[in-house]
Amino acid sequence: MRALLLLCLLLPCWLSAKTLVIGGTIEPPLKWLDADGRPQGLDVDLISTIFETLRVPIKIDLTESGARLTRNAQGGDYDLVLTHSYKPERESYLIYPKQAHLLHSWHFFVRKGDKEKIHYDQLADLKPWRIGITRDFAYTPELMAASQDPAYHFQEIPINSLQLRKLIAGRIDLVPMPLVTAFAQIKEEHLEGQLDYLPKPLRTSPYFNAWTRARADADTPALMAAYDTELLHMKQDGRLKALYIKYGIPYVAP
Repeated sequence: MRALLLLCLLLPCWLSAKTLVIGGTIEPPLKWLDADGRPQGLDVDLISTIFETLRVPIKIDLTESGARLTRNAQGGDYDLVLTHSYKPERESYLIYPKQAHLLHSWHFFVRKGDKEKIHYDQLADLKPWRIGITRDFAYTPELMAASQDPAYHFQEIPINSLQLRKLIAGRIDLVPMPLVTAFAQIKEEHLEGQLDYLPKPLRTSPYFNAWTRARADADTPALMAAYDTELLHMKQDGRLKALYIKYGIPYVAP
């Protein structure tokens, strides 16, 4: 706690008056807009708690499009972006903190009746099947390379929330999605009993709330250090786990 107080004291006085603009894609239960257009979700509660402690005002802007989020981050519309995995090419426009707040386990989702038909030990097993992917999402290098191989059958769309609907409609056969995101959508759209996922994970990755280089300045390192310190405290004192429980998300310490 002393370290956090010291970091807060080191932050320049004007910083508390600077509103941070934070962007994210809509992915319930992590982040979504309620009926009144107000951001809700685990990510929203987490980032609000941290910056309230740091006395830094924030504004959260959520969009359906990952491509739009990336353009805005590169163009200087956002100070931070929510819940991004590490990808080397993203370092050209993002600065990652030390502390992750989420571990995403990605699996291939299928129609329930197809689970026994589709075998997946290695990616080559999926060549006969139509695979949905979402533009600007960070999948594995192997999957991204396969998406350029004509031996596979990939379909790319810009809005991730449409993927499960395409799967149920029979327009694709598999879609890689994080368990948290997929099960939240299944519950929200009453799709229970229609979908399942293959047991082998595509990947398990830590996710971060990252700063944008376009809006970073001389004070950003101190603010990022204060953020890391408070997030670590939330892990240690159980507040992060409590947020997971609130939103019905299985907690795996990141």
